[in-house]
This record gives sequence, structure tokens and C-alpha cells, in this order.
Amino acid sequence: KIIPFKAVRPTRDKVGLIASRSYESYSAKEKNARLRDNPFSFLHILNPGFKYQKRITGERRYTLVKNRYKEFKEEGSFTQDKNPNFYFYKIINKDGHEFNGIIAGASALDYQNNVIRKHENTLLKKEVLFEQYLKIVGFNSEPVLLTYPDNKDLKEILETAMQSRPEYEFTTTDKKRHELWLINETKEINEIINEFENLNNIYIADGHHRIASSSLFQKSNPKHENGNYFLSLFI
Repeated sequence: KIIPFKAVRPTRDKVGLIASRSYESYSAKEKNARLRDNPFSFLHILNPGFKYQKRITGERRYTLVKNRYKEFKEEGSFTQDKNPNFYFYKIINKDGHEFNGIIAGASALDYQNNVIRKHENTLLKKEVLFEQYLKIVGFNSEPVLLTYPDNKDLKEILETAMQSRPEYEFTTTDKKRHELWLINETKEINEIINEFENLNNIYIADGHHRIASSSLFQKSNPKHENGNYFLSLFI
């Protein structure tokens, strides 16, 4: 089962400045340069210690991550959609290869029931660490990457969405073009939900520890408003 959600996301004028890769993918030199030269980079949220010029770890870091996120919201760098949407995301790399998928909430219960299939074992220490992060910070910033079998009807819905102007259209310094559409019509949302309900299995491509940690969080917080789902990109 997948669900639409009300994303907190960058305003259109700042999205190219805020967008960042996964934190670990930057070299120390590259990371410091971006933090120094771009006050809007999402890296400032992930590395709140840069503001104080010192290394901060553990629960204190998680609390500061949450506070920096709130600061970005208060400064108007982020907006939250009023209604739940699916989000269609496309990347075109410098060689012209295109990758696209649906950003949505995936079910932690589906993971526990083996509808979402894993192919790697995880370390309990890492699961507990990220569960602690979720409890304090309260949001996912990097989606789990999930794959589903080719589906003609889903492909048609997404191709139709791409005929309109994207909400976001920008290029990053690694020469990748990013485009994002909001899928907010009730008919299309229901069609996407129904198509995914008819799939027997979904497979994890990347993010085994993130999804395992989200599952731990769900088990310990079964009545949490958003705890039954985790941020995912379905390709």
C-alpha cells in the first residue's frame, strides 16, 4: 500500500539552492565549500554544527537538526502542501539517461509482512541509531529507493502528468536536470493507489537500514500519526 502525503518542500525560487545529494556522498572539501558558500543548502540542516564551527554528535546533534529545519521553515525557505499529493520525479543525467519514479509514503506493515522484499541483512546497532534519529527529528529527508514491476497503466498516468509544466525544473552542478510534478487530482491518486494494491511485491533497491529503522519506529509507536509510513521513491 502506498499513500499520498502533504510534503514539506523548498519554495520554487530556492529549490536549486536547497537541493543536495546524500550527505555521505560529498568529500570533506566539497561539503565545506557548499556549507560556506550556500546558506540555503540542505546540508546546513544535516550538519548543524557548521554554524557553531564545532563537531556535534548524538542526541544533541539530532535536536539541532530539528531546530535548523524549523529555522528554514520560519525563514520561508520551505512550504507545505495543503492537500496530500503523489510527486513524480525525473532526473536526466549529463549523458542524457532518464530516471523517474513516484515519491510516496510506503507501508511499514508491508515491510514487516514481506510484501516489500529485502535482499540485505541489517545491523541492529544502525537500526536503533536511526530510530532514535526519527524519534527526535521527526522527518525523513532521504527516501528509500523501491522498485516495482513494469506497469502499463501507471506509465500512462505518469506520461500524462509530464505533459504539463513541472513544479520544479532545475539543473545541479553535477550536470543533472531535475524535474518534479505534483499529482493532485483525486482520480489519478486513486488510480495509482489501486494499481499498487494489485502488485504482489515491491523490492528494496537502496535504504535497507532506513526502512528497518522505520519499521522499528512503527512497532514502538503504532498510533503515531505518520509512523506507519516512510518516505519512498518508487521506480
